[in-house]
Amino acid sequence: MTEIEPTMLERAWAVLVPPRVKELASFPLDVLAGAQPCRVAMDTAGDRHLLVPADGEAVAADPRPAVLGTAIRKLAFDGPAVTYLDISCGEPDLFSEFDEVVTDVLEAVSVAQRPASAAMRAVTRWRRLFRSRLLRGLSRQAKLGLFAELSMLSSLVQADPGFPVEAWRGPLHEPHDFEAAARCIEVKGLSSASDGIVVHGLEQLNIHDDRPLDLVLLRVVEDPDGRSVSDLVEQLRVAVASRADLGARLSAAGWSEQPDRPDLDTFAVEEVLRLVVGPGVPRIVPSSLVVGALPYGVGELSYQVDLAAMLPLSAGASLAEIAEEAVR
Repeated sequence: MTEIEPTMLERAWAVLVPPRVKELASFPLDVLAGAQPCRVAMDTAGDRHLLVPADGEAVAADPRPAVLGTAIRKLAFDGPAVTYLDISCGEPDLFSEFDEVVTDVLEAVSVAQRPASAAMRAVTRWRRLFRSRLLRGLSRQAKLGLFAELSMLSSLVQADPGFPVEAWRGPLHEPHDFEAAARCIEVKGLSSASDGIVVHGLEQLNIHDDRPLDLVLLRVVEDPDGRSVSDLVEQLRVAVASRADLGARLSAAGWSEQPDRPDLDTFAVEEVLRLVVGPGVPRIVPSSLVVGALPYGVGELSYQVDLAAMLPLSAGASLAEIAEEAVR
């Protein structure tokens, strides 16, 4: 079996950055599948991909949610479109493990008569190892984002003990994380290394019903003396008006209680910034487009906004202040 040099992947990831216009930025590797090179790629959210050419193969991807995603896609890179098996990882804390997956897949592809099928078999083996990292057990990055939203929810409940948990819409993948009486709130959790945010869809930074929209940026850092997601959940259970609604939202967010696995990831909110969303905030909304909607055939849009472009428009705030304005 061909040995894949780690430096090949290191070189590829070093030159790739999340694209601003294209769906994927890719780097061709020295491993061929037929006449086409395999590629590693990065999408607008910074997720990592391995693309294995699959032209002429009847290979089926497994669409079920998993740490390792798979899809069949037709993509063009400096030439005619090619069908690829797209193997992806959206968990930054597993990127080093993803490199091991990529190396194993490329070694299998390099000696296979049906490269995409060999790649899919290798992914299936790795998925068994990653089974414990599916949605039931949130990754550290997912916990960070949930910690940010629960911190905002806790402040809203403190400001108004009758605040309805149903107003927490983020787990339902609706445009705004919170639909409060006076304001809408979109929360973005930032790690210590974040230099931007990813916006999902045309409506996430759009204003509706004549209510102001606050974009709240929470810098969340790992802190051994901080609190876990489980700690926040326990605090909210005794404070919210409906434990059932809280449980339903937590389930939708991918969190579940696991008594046999203590929650050891603890965080603290290091910084809170607020932007009142308006014309000056970098964003793409329906009014940004000529026809007011995405072109026919384009189903989803995600884009990244640099933190440097938002900082001059933001102001320091406390979650308590933001919550008071939202519920009054």
